[in-house]
Amino acid sequence: MNQPMLNLLARAYQKPDRQFCFYSSADSWDGTGLASEKLKRLPGWEWKPVKEGAYQGGGTAMTPITFGCEPFETSEGRLWCKKMIHDIGQIKDIAVPDIYTGQTGRVLKSLQETMRTLPENAFVHMCDIQSPLGCAEVMWDESFYTALIEYPQAIHELLDKIALFLSRFIKELHRVAQGRMIPSVCPPVWAPPGKGYYISDDTMSLISPEMHREFSVTYLNRITAACGPLYYHSCTWRAKYFDNIHQLNNVALFNWNAGNSDDPQTIIAEFSGKAILAPHIVIDMHRDNDVLKWNPNFQDEAEFFKYFLDNLRGNSCMYFWFSNLIQKGAIMERIYNLLHERGYSPQAKGMA
Repeated sequence: MNQPMLNLLARAYQKPDRQFCFYSSADSWDGTGLASEKLKRLPGWEWKPVKEGAYQGGGTAMTPITFGCEPFETSEGRLWCKKMIHDIGQIKDIAVPDIYTGQTGRVLKSLQETMRTLPENAFVHMCDIQSPLGCAEVMWDESFYTALIEYPQAIHELLDKIALFLSRFIKELHRVAQGRMIPSVCPPVWAPPGKGYYISDDTMSLISPEMHREFSVTYLNRITAACGPLYYHSCTWRAKYFDNIHQLNNVALFNWNAGNSDDPQTIIAEFSGKAILAPHIVIDMHRDNDVLKWNPNFQDEAEFFKYFLDNLRGNSCMYFWFSNLIQKGAIMERIYNLLHERGYSPQAKGMA
C-alpha cells in the first residue's frame, strides 16, 4: 500500500473544500489496457494507492428481480426483467423480501466466495444499486409515470418497502466484506472502505424537480441515515435540479456524465466544497450533443478535460475517472502532462 497516498485521499474525503485533483483509469493494476507506453513506464502515474478487487455485480434489475420480477436475458446478454406491477391494488401485497433471496442473494453469496480468497491487501467495490424510485420504475408497467400523479400514496408505500430492503442489503454487503468494501462504483475510484453506499438516481431527469424531491430525495436520505455516506450518481444534471441535489444528506462523492449535463463550469461552481466532484470522461465526450450546445469548439478530449481544470475553484476537489479514453495514448499523455504541470500527479506530489 502507498500510505502517503492513502492519507492524502482520506483527507480529501474528510475535507473536500480544498483544491486538488485526483484521477485514475480503467486499465488493470499492471497497466495493461493503457495505450500510452510512456505512462506505462511511470511508477504509479495515477492515484491508485492499493490493489482493488472485483466489482460485485448488481445492476438495474437486481432489486426488482428480488422483489419478484421475472428475469430474462436480452439479445445482448444483459440481465433484465418483466414488469410485475399493473395495478395499484398489488402494492399492499408486495412483501419486503429476504436479502439472501433472488438476485441480491446471488450477489451476497458471490461476495462471500470472493472474501474467502481475496488477498489481504486487496479490496472489493460495492455492486451497482439503483435508487428506490429507479427500482419502482423497472417494476411498474407503462402506467408508472401517471401513477406518480394519480396515486402518490401507492408509490410511497412501494418506495417505503424498497428503501427498507436496500438499507438491509447495503448493511449486509459491508458486514460480509469485513470492512474492505469500497462504496464508489460509478466511477470505481478509491474511496474509504467499510462504510457508505453507492446509488444511481437516473430517474432525476425524467420527472419534475418537485416529484424528484418527493419521491427520490426523501428515500435516499432515509437510506443514508441508516447506511452512512452517499456516493451519488445521476447521469444528467440540470440547473433546475440543483436545489434537490443540495438537499441530499452526507454526500461523499458526486458523479455525473459530463456529456449529458449542463456546463461543468456551472456544476463545479455550484457544488465545490460540498463533496468530491467525480465526473467520468470517455472517448468523444467532447462531441456529445449537450456539450456542443455550450461549447462546440473543443478539438479533442484533452481540450475538453483542460476546461475542467481551468474552472477549478479554491474549494474544488475533483476525482476524474478515465474509462475507454485510455485507448488513446497520445490524448492520455497530454492529459497527464496537464495534471503533472499543475501539481496534481503522484509524481508532482512525490508519492510515486
